[in-house]
Amino acid sequence: MERPHNQERIVTMHQMLFEMARGNFNSHIPLSSYDDELETLVVLINMVAEEMKESIFQVGYVNTHRTHQFTTQSTFVLDASFSIKSFTPEVIYFLGYSESELINLPFPCIITMDSFQQFQEILNTSITLPITIALDFTPKEHLPVSVACSIGKLINRSEIILNLVTPVRHDSYSSLAYENENEKHNKTRKADVLLIQKLYDYILAHLEEPLPSLKVLSSEFGTNEHKLKDGFRHFFKTSIYQFYNDERLKRASFMIEHTTIPLKNISVMNGFNNYPNFSKSFKKRFGFSPNEMKRNEIGFISLTED
Repeated sequence: MERPHNQERIVTMHQMLFEMARGNFNSHIPLSSYDDELETLVVLINMVAEEMKESIFQVGYVNTHRTHQFTTQSTFVLDASFSIKSFTPEVIYFLGYSESELINLPFPCIITMDSFQQFQEILNTSITLPITIALDFTPKEHLPVSVACSIGKLINRSEIILNLVTPVRHDSYSSLAYENENEKHNKTRKADVLLIQKLYDYILAHLEEPLPSLKVLSSEFGTNEHKLKDGFRHFFKTSIYQFYNDERLKRASFMIEHTTIPLKNISVMNGFNNYPNFSKSFKKRFGFSPNEMKRNEIGFISLTED
């Protein structure tokens, strides 16, 4: 953990978690060439961010860190005392209030205090309108949402006009069939995540055994070969066999360094059918053969003793 490249990776993970804490789930930690526990955490953090993005923003609320394809123009009309007098129907979908709740509602009730102060400052200055600023709205049952708003006035009228771009909720631009398809997609995606997690756990629990063929694995997990292979590569950026091989070689390396078990026994205990194949794979992975690896003479663990 004290190596410089590990420290850099930890800092990157902290930055990613901070971005997630402030509502940005579109960041992504680039995968490194290292195959260790930190890299596993990186993959899991990326997966969590992806899941959070799909879960939180699928209903259509604005994510300020992402440009949405489906947006619509929404408008508020406020009187001189900042009460809401009229609005377009999209506002109802955006804020989650009913029409009767919004009519005559004071504008400060649906934005944060800081945003309202900024809003007042603009109206009290000699700034030429319209002007565009970011205001933080407070939907009825959701966290504050930052939206770019154009503030303007009508000629010879006291009303204040706010135009803002909001995302369109699925039910405002989609048919029921689309909603059902979208819901089906989300459920399918979560099922895929669980499937690949089960495969991941299975591999780690059976490193001492030869890896079954892709056909056997897909049958075992109730899916097809293409889905299993592509799903695993999508989440772990490596093939199923490469992951299996790397993990058993890492375990073998640990056993060589920290135990007195004979090398041939270690090769068998990690799923290799003969020592020459084990030695060749080990050298390809680490750059030296198993018998060249220094075995720790202090605190040996012997797994052959009773």
